[in-house]
Amino acid sequence: MTDIQHNQDQECPASRILARQPESLVVGGYRGWLHFASERNAAHLREVRSDYVRHLGEHAGVAAMSGLERLIGNLGACANCPLRFLCQGSKHLCREECLMLGLVSGLQNGDEDAALLSAQFLSSPGQAPELLSAAAEFAMTLKFAGQQLLPIHAHTVGQFGGATRAPQPTLH
Repeated sequence: MTDIQHNQDQECPASRILARQPESLVVGGYRGWLHFASERNAAHLREVRSDYVRHLGEHAGVAAMSGLERLIGNLGACANCPLRFLCQGSKHLCREECLMLGLVSGLQNGDEDAALLSAQFLSSPGQAPELLSAAAEFAMTLKFAGQQLLPIHAHTVGQFGGATRAPQPTLH
């Protein structure tokens, strides 16, 4: 896992995406879990859980947290290295964060091609079905709680999924 720092002063098109609550919950949860994994600081998980409960209610918030835990656990076991993420609160998105949005959006919006392609870029063609299964609980919990992501089509996933990745160290 690699925590990437970006200049917060520059306006990024991703800031408009992250201004939407559904997308912000997905990216914030992903970042929080990976910050926890890299620093072993439970405060990151408490912050994610608090955000989920505040925006989704107690029952759905706890269910979303459980679904995200399963997704991140599966991703950590089968991901293409490294798992990158930006600082909590960043108004930018890295490749893996875009792929997480593509995965959840594809599952929520019935775009099997986008979901599968996102899963393949995050893991491998052989591991993608398992990752899709792990992501489904999280995606549907958010959707049923009224937090549906905007559609991200497979063509778009292919564009940012195929971006060149610089070699980075990983913790898994």
